Amino acid sequence: MKRMKKTGLNMVLILVLLLVMLLPASMAAETQDVITIKLPSISVQYTEIDGQEIMNFNWAAQLAFKNYVESNSGGRMVVELYANAQLGNGPEILQQCMQGVIEATTTGEADLSSYYPELQVFSVPFTFNNRMEFYDLQDSDYMAAIYDDIAAKTRIRIISSFDNGGFRNISNNVREIKSAADLEGLKIRCMEIPAHLRMFETLGALPTPMPFSELYMALQTGTVDGQENSAMVMMDGSIYEVQKHYTLDGHLISPAYIAVNEDWLLGLDADLQRVVLDAGRVAQMAARGAINSSESIALDRMRSFGTQIYSPTAEEKASFAISREPVIEWLKEQISPEKVDEFLAVTSEIQAGTYTNAAAAPQQVSTAPAEAPQQPASVQEQAGNTMTFWVVIVVLAIVCIVLLLLLVRKSKSAEPTSAQNK
Repeated sequence: MKRMKKTGLNMVLILVLLLVMLLPASMAAETQDVITIKLPSISVQYTEIDGQEIMNFNWAAQLAFKNYVESNSGGRMVVELYANAQLGNGPEILQQCMQGVIEATTTGEADLSSYYPELQVFSVPFTFNNRMEFYDLQDSDYMAAIYDDIAAKTRIRIISSFDNGGFRNISNNVREIKSAADLEGLKIRCMEIPAHLRMFETLGALPTPMPFSELYMALQTGTVDGQENSAMVMMDGSIYEVQKHYTLDGHLISPAYIAVNEDWLLGLDADLQRVVLDAGRVAQMAARGAINSSESIALDRMRSFGTQIYSPTAEEKASFAISREPVIEWLKEQISPEKVDEFLAVTSEIQAGTYTNAAAAPQQVSTAPAEAPQQPASVQEQAGNTMTFWVVIVVLAIVCIVLLLLLVRKSKSAEPTSAQNK
């Protein structure tokens, strides 16, 4: 009898021990940390044009990134968006991302070239005839190798590439600019990119670098006569309100990016890394679409406001191109002749239609079905697993209680009566 009682107690203790061991695992499963991604930009969210709210391309990219990540991470990741320089200006948010203070950021050639000077090759003027040539370069394996090098040297991984609102054009308050000669002596605000300064010096202007946040006031007060930016950036910053003339010379088109901290990305599970990288591609499409759809709206708004918009003839546009060779030679001295020549060769092949990505070489079509990528468990699957686990816990608890009751009952029935004790 004592042996049976001891055996029963041992069984109960084992079940109780299992219950105690499983409870922390269940609690940990339910309280698994959700990964938060902060993604800031310095741009506004919307620009109102004739009663319509036009979405900024950076904001379009941010929203697309957020939606994809949260929809495809099984509830394991959330994205917090910040616009209008809420977390700092361009250099500040880039540095925060490089240091791992924030997980992601929007950035561009101007800020990133301070850490990776080779990006200044995009400052060679009159390199692209249209936006598709620019996108073809962005999507090339040539740029993929550069992005890998940027990640290795700066710990920043570019996951989206688009343009900074379109081709950059020249505006001013002094006179209509039809050819390079009309720029003589004009104070033109530029980004703080040495190659840009060199270009306008060559054209006879007086380039004046300053932050974009100071530009409106500088134009309004006459500190500078003009500036150079795309039509959408002109709208977003209300620059058109303080500029009389806008010349569509299209001297440059600047890259813009979404980037993430490389070490943070590598620290994620493989399936979450894939979600972030795929979200970057979706954000890229959203930004490019937003830019292309809104550019003509911006030009129409500028015309209706009274800004004089001029399109140079082929001969007039060629006069601006005299700045190309001096900038190329300057870049070769600052970076290296080989890197500049490689950039020029690739862009020439893209324009001629002869450039071929290594990944786009003649395809070896496989007859085997492609393996589906591993997807994170959905919220419903996780909820089902959690419910099943708790059912097991409840069943174990009931078994423990029943065994305890049986043991108590047997113990009472086995006790001698008070008469027998006497």
